[in-house]
Amino acid sequence: MIQSAGPGSDLDLVPATLTPESAAGIDWHCIVIGAGPAGAAVAIRLARRGQRVLLVDRSAMPRPKVCGCCLSPLAIAELASLCPLDGLPTPLPLTNVCLVSAGRSVRMAMPGGGVLSREGLDTALVRQAIAAGADWLPHTLVEAIQEEPAFEKPAAGAQEGVTIVARAMAAEPQMTVLFHARVAVIAAGLADTIRIASSRLPSDDCSGSIADSPDRQAAHDRRGRHVAPGSRIGVGATFAAAASGPRAAALDLPVGELVMAVGRYGYCGLVRLEDGRIDLAAAVDRRLLANEGSPAAGIVHLLNEAFGASPLATGMESVMQAVPHATFRATPPLTHQSSRVAGGTERIFRVGDAAGYVEPFTGEGMGWALACGRILAESLLGHSATAAASYRLAHSRLFAAHHARCRWVARGVRQQKLVSGAVWLASLMPWAAGRAVPLLVGAAMPVSQGRR
Repeated sequence: MIQSAGPGSDLDLVPATLTPESAAGIDWHCIVIGAGPAGAAVAIRLARRGQRVLLVDRSAMPRPKVCGCCLSPLAIAELASLCPLDGLPTPLPLTNVCLVSAGRSVRMAMPGGGVLSREGLDTALVRQAIAAGADWLPHTLVEAIQEEPAFEKPAAGAQEGVTIVARAMAAEPQMTVLFHARVAVIAAGLADTIRIASSRLPSDDCSGSIADSPDRQAAHDRRGRHVAPGSRIGVGATFAAAASGPRAAALDLPVGELVMAVGRYGYCGLVRLEDGRIDLAAAVDRRLLANEGSPAAGIVHLLNEAFGASPLATGMESVMQAVPHATFRATPPLTHQSSRVAGGTERIFRVGDAAGYVEPFTGEGMGWALACGRILAESLLGHSATAAASYRLAHSRLFAAHHARCRWVARGVRQQKLVSGAVWLASLMPWAAGRAVPLLVGAAMPVSQGRR
């Protein structure tokens, strides 16, 4: 299996396969904007079918992301269908989750999942895209997409499509470049800020979205994104488990265990990565960060509230000491729905988190991203005239029920008394929790008895 030389090291950098100037002179079948799991999945599948694919990202690989780094059984299955067994780093098995709230905890079995850092996963997927025949261009910030024929096509004989306006950030000085493609795929995640110039935007692909919530009317931003009112934001960091001795046992999380701490203003997951670091990812109310003054102080508050005076709190002392010194990153609001197909000629597609996301308590985000990339690639490889309709239909069929379930779970997790009561009940009646958990996460997940 592929072994990483360490996140962020020069040996891990994936060099560009061409220059911005040469990319501007090619008539691409597809340009994929964003090299996360969803974007890479599209690029790999299209390139393997002989499509001219350009995969661009504002960053180099590897790069950190705010993510729980957990792979659901769906994600494991999607990766197996996407890449050869020796094409990715080996995920650590994820076997247990320890749910903690208001000083109570319960351990539940979580078979079939895995843990893999985003540095390791995303870098390996980009390498797989290159091996499949796609071109890779990092340090490229896409600012806008314009439907043809607003700009003169840069390549002789180029067909109707879209022009991508990008900034080559590695150039000195930075320069604007124009790329041409038959279709564009936006896989820029939650941080999608790409402007789309079109005379008409489809309005029929947000049915069943967050905007249709019966209790509130969702907000709407200039990108056609419907953001759920009160949507939490993501914050995350990674740090070394430097503590030693018996009191550090809880911080030195056993391989394969995810600790989920739930408080009044959010929840936080802690898991050990394949390189020994601890990954921390949280979904929190913005008022928690405002009240505490910083992400680090907010996370410490959340963990103190969740662990209380339980025996686990002793081991968490090392986490509390590490958190203030960690480098935190944040995301835009998590729960949203965006137009999956944009533009009057329906040549611009959104995939993965850019197309829609729900608070990630159930740990299904990576599987959703990979599956979304697959169904978009299948739609694009079909008849071009029906690609947009095919993608909309496949997306609704695959995700509508899952998103509805996760919105229900997200609302329940906001009720701390409900969560702590459920933890207490699960510790007393593991057989009941074993039946309820599959309804929460969309897969069988038996529960083992006991408290910690």
